[in-house]
Amino acid sequence: MWFGRLGTTVRCVPWRRTLMGSSGSTTLYAKVYHGRGGAAAREWRWLRELPQLGILAPQPVIWLAERRTAMIVTSAVAGRSLDAWAADAAEQGWLEAVFGYACSVVASFARQLHGQGLIHRDLNCAHLYSDDPRAGGAVTVIDVERVFRPRLRWRRWVVKELASLLASAPVKVPVRVQLRFLRCYAPDASRAERHSLARSVARKALRITRHQPRFG
Repeated sequence: MWFGRLGTTVRCVPWRRTLMGSSGSTTLYAKVYHGRGGAAAREWRWLRELPQLGILAPQPVIWLAERRTAMIVTSAVAGRSLDAWAADAAEQGWLEAVFGYACSVVASFARQLHGQGLIHRDLNCAHLYSDDPRAGGAVTVIDVERVFRPRLRWRRWVVKELASLLASAPVKVPVRVQLRFLRCYAPDASRAERHSLARSVARKALRITRHQPRFG
């Protein structure tokens, strides 16, 4: 993977290439960073720290660095991304089960993450993995290189984070489901506080959906 002789490129942006390969029966993912060794160091840090906080993340395998190139290798996580599950559920008629999973497990995950004072900064349905939502089970978060602890404007970051999650859903999420999600996410908040948060999240989600991604 380091020399490009193993693995298939699954994503590529100007400063990072992601490859998928295998070692025996283990599927591996490698992120090769060019000129951004700091990003690799941050991801390695959070891959190791998040599980200690009870937040599931990919299992780190190795971190290599030489000059201006760095590479992080992780084991593949179980299951599929939440957006893939939702798309299949919409076609097959069990979308309510996905909504139920999101309002319980995913909302609890977001509450736990934010309860640690952490913001993912790229929290979307493609970065949350799970086994079949109809069976419940924990959620695992990937792409953790941008995780940080903001010191200012906490509510702004929370709104942006929850809006990113909502905007990335491949199906229309009814308002009743959005409010149900927030009841689990913020169980101690008043009804008025949750409705205020819901309005802020919905407005931000609309702006996000109108934004053209830089790299698709």
